Amino acid sequence: MAGKNRLYGEFTMENSFPFLLLFSPFLFIAFRILTAGKLPQARAESLYEQIGGEAAVNAAVDIFYRKVLKDGRISRFFEGVDMDRQAAKQKAFLTMAFGGPNNYTGEDMRRGHAHLVKQGLNDSHFDAVMENLGATLKELKVPAELIAQAAAIAESTRRDVLAGEPTLYEKIGGEAAVNAAVDIFYRKVLKDDRISRFFEGVDMDRQAAKQKAFLTMAFGGPNNYTGEDMRRGHAHLVKQGLNDSHFDAVMENLGATLKELKVPAELIAQAAAIAESTRADVLGK
Repeated sequence: MAGKNRLYGEFTMENSFPFLLLFSPFLFIAFRILTAGKLPQARAESLYEQIGGEAAVNAAVDIFYRKVLKDGRISRFFEGVDMDRQAAKQKAFLTMAFGGPNNYTGEDMRRGHAHLVKQGLNDSHFDAVMENLGATLKELKVPAELIAQAAAIAESTRRDVLAGEPTLYEKIGGEAAVNAAVDIFYRKVLKDDRISRFFEGVDMDRQAAKQKAFLTMAFGGPNNYTGEDMRRGHAHLVKQGLNDSHFDAVMENLGATLKELKVPAELIAQAAAIAESTRADVLGK
């Protein structure tokens, strides 16, 4: 069961990954970690470009599915699945998630896994996937300490995947809440002298619409976001001097916004964790 400190080599099973669309996010996080700090940042390449583009995504998906389909503990969840189609969906998801061409539209995490939960998906299956994850990451030569970091990033999704609980998007109130939050947030940001200069000349209606689509996706709602990846989308701001102090100011305004909307503290913490996980990419580190 979850919570026990089981290890797969250097991989800590209590810090584990979600099953999104039959186990895709592990690849997203793994490649973020795999490439962190290793590749030159002479220009603001998307993660998709940094990892090697289409060829790298295709290889990762193929390796993972070969392992999963040979694992008798979890292979039954793929019975009757068109694996060519499934792999194509995974590749489209990862291409979009890494900042490449966006040809993916998918369900939120809870809905995407509801049929698996009905088939009996539980912690033991989740952990079996983690073993295959560990083997895949080792095959990709990811250092053990980076595997642990990757696991910590995604652990907060376990309950949504296995228990069928509402996503953060649903918990905070869905579309109406996200729309209200973005509107309040930008009012605060534009009044904050520490960061308001970064929005000079920006079409704020367009900016707000993009932010609403991004937060909806990031919080587990419908994916209608087609913007650039975090690194590329903020490269021009980094050139203008964007740094950690400005990121902290944005986080302050986010927290104040959610408090104003009476969002419970535990949900604010979840939202903050999602925002914080983008710091390195936003600041071009």
